[in-house]
Amino acid sequence: MTQTIFVTGATGFVGSHIVKELLDEGYNVVGTARGSKAEYMKRACDKYGDRLRVVEVNDIFEDEIDPDALKGVDALIHTAIPLATSIPLEKMVLRSVSGALNIIKQAEKAGVKSVIVTGSVLSAASSLTEPFYSNDDWNSVTEEQILSSKNTMEIFAVSKKYAELAIWEWAEKHPHVEVAVILPPLIFGPYAREFYCLESGPKSHSTNKFFYGLIFPEASFPHLGFWVDVRDIAKCHVKALKAPPTSVVGRKRLIIASPHDMEYGDTLRLLAEARPELKSRLNKTDPPKWMHYHLPCDFARIEEVLGIKKEDFFTRDETLLNTIDDYLALEEEWVKQGIDVTLNQGKPRVVSVSVCDCFRDDTQE
Repeated sequence: MTQTIFVTGATGFVGSHIVKELLDEGYNVVGTARGSKAEYMKRACDKYGDRLRVVEVNDIFEDEIDPDALKGVDALIHTAIPLATSIPLEKMVLRSVSGALNIIKQAEKAGVKSVIVTGSVLSAASSLTEPFYSNDDWNSVTEEQILSSKNTMEIFAVSKKYAELAIWEWAEKHPHVEVAVILPPLIFGPYAREFYCLESGPKSHSTNKFFYGLIFPEASFPHLGFWVDVRDIAKCHVKALKAPPTSVVGRKRLIIASPHDMEYGDTLRLLAEARPELKSRLNKTDPPKWMHYHLPCDFARIEEVLGIKKEDFFTRDETLLNTIDDYLALEEEWVKQGIDVTLNQGKPRVVSVSVCDCFRDDTQE
């Protein structure tokens, strides 16, 4: 019997790829979305028929979902995250914790037996300069320490840790529900355009806004070298649906990143060779230098839990060319429509405990 998967943040960068992967793998999907994004996603229902349903929500972190939307759902994939800029700093951790559990509790009440959550490597990492932490590590910074800094992004990063801790506490009290949490670093890749709306132009590039800096002469580069292809992260979420039970493999908490280096001097040289027409617009600033250009992962553990091997991940060159080619095609369409294609990377962030805006698009989709 075909399983039905409920996906929050279905129109987001990660969520849209998860929806595509699920449909390609034969699952039925119920996806949440808001406003115009919901209307955009509904167009895809013409192609997929009753295999895809769209549920409009105002706030997935506070709203009660119509019980009918969860009826017959086998699993929940929870990718949505709160809008950091709309929450008072002193309430951000509480909001993240209650928001993470809101839909999970409703799903369990409706009979859902499997929950997969998109977290962040920031839950595990106390420092991003020495990336030698494991699936069992936790960010050591406390809420009390971070609130005194008044740094929105740092508070948001630590709130991800507390939200995940709350999920695992809930999981221990509900052992009949299988729980898995995927912890990615920077996420790059082409868009799943069936579900990710780009009609209005480059207003929401998610974490790709840093990657596109490669082809804008004076733009900023990504703030660090730890990365993963969005299509690999989507595949990992879907594979988690068939992972062995916790009773067999233990807690399913996985840091997942690309095994390939992302050194931006090399990527510029590759683009110049593979796409010579771009030479005049390549980034002219000096690429950043780091001690490490990929995030070490326990790929044996990833294979044990998800059945995905190290060699199954997209290579750096595949991600680079696929992502830039996808952007150039979009840019051409926007130019024809008279849309401004200026790259807006936002205000520069100070890199300390976290570079939260590099890891996820901090909007509720």
